[in-house]
Amino acid sequence: MKIKVLMVISQFHPIIGGAERQAQLLAHKLIEKGVQVKVVTGWWKWGTPRREKINEVPVIRNFCFWGMFGIKGLRPLGALTYMVTLAIHLFLHRAKYDIIHVHQVLYPAFISVLIGEKILKKPVVVKMASSGITSDIKQLKRFPSGSFQLKYIIRNMGCLVTVSNIGRHEFKEIGYPESKIIYIPNGVLIPTQGKKNTIQVRQVMTTTRLSIEKGIDFLLKAWAIVVREKKGLKLTVLGDGPLFYEMQELSRSLRIDKDVEFPGMVSNVEEYLGKTDLFILPSRTEGMSNALLEAMSYGIPCIATNVGGNGELLGDEEKEIPLEGYLIAKNGILVNPDDVKGLAEAILYLIRNQKTREELGKKARKFIQENYSIDIIAEKYITLYQSLLDGK
Repeated sequence: MKIKVLMVISQFHPIIGGAERQAQLLAHKLIEKGVQVKVVTGWWKWGTPRREKINEVPVIRNFCFWGMFGIKGLRPLGALTYMVTLAIHLFLHRAKYDIIHVHQVLYPAFISVLIGEKILKKPVVVKMASSGITSDIKQLKRFPSGSFQLKYIIRNMGCLVTVSNIGRHEFKEIGYPESKIIYIPNGVLIPTQGKKNTIQVRQVMTTTRLSIEKGIDFLLKAWAIVVREKKGLKLTVLGDGPLFYEMQELSRSLRIDKDVEFPGMVSNVEEYLGKTDLFILPSRTEGMSNALLEAMSYGIPCIATNVGGNGELLGDEEKEIPLEGYLIAKNGILVNPDDVKGLAEAILYLIRNQKTREELGKKARKFIQENYSIDIIAEKYITLYQSLLDGK
């Protein structure tokens, strides 16, 4: 008998972020493995269909008011409307699913635990998305009655999935029992071929949302040091966000606008990864970065700040990184967030050392293949679902 999973996430395609991408990838892979999955989300954009299939994943959008009519200042009303429509959906369609899987510990998690777990007695899996300054905990507290919702979730949630060890620690600190925390990281599709070795570095890349927590300003300042030392390099910043034009202006003020390009949001990220010699993730906070997972899966040598799950991916996250320096870890190089000189030195080191680049790229790809393939992650979720349904 098929396991029937209802995935709950506040936003979904065509709104794309880390949590949305992971939900879509996991849902598709679970369906491939014989699990029946439906996604219920908010109807945030006027013109998107109420019901549709995206890459074989059935998607249902419930009315949520805010954003649909282009009226500013209605987000709290939209969130409240979505909570009501989600509660109604969970109750009316209770016979059509066995288990609820919520992405992000936000207000949909509160409704899912309240209706699904307490009233309908259905197993509920809640997966955290981010830690640090943009953690799920801090985001939920910003919503109206968010602190009350968080306390309710902590008291009544039956199972929390964390994608990083730092996320586990954050929830333990606010009183959630460690015995109910399951560690399942994000997954990634593994490309059939890895990156071919290059004699010299020409193309450097990052993929991110252009917002303050992602640290692109920090990267650009480091890049200004790098291009003064080494000519003929190009930095590609893929992504969009509230600081898009501000970052372009910063590159001009640093006089590196000819050495940086901002293509914006693109659909062919794989083509860019195939041409990249070095990947950098300068975030000030992370959960488990999809962008870093993807770059490592290609065998691209990576540099990342030691925040969130980055250290778990590159290794040696508990070792101290020297100020204005860097740490050559097992699968890449780690730097301190906002350490401009340290990041610049790490980039220059990898540019000058081909053997180290090749070794780190190969180790990164092998590590991701063995631990973070979406096939492996989907199997872990199927095992979790079955154990919850069996009452274990």
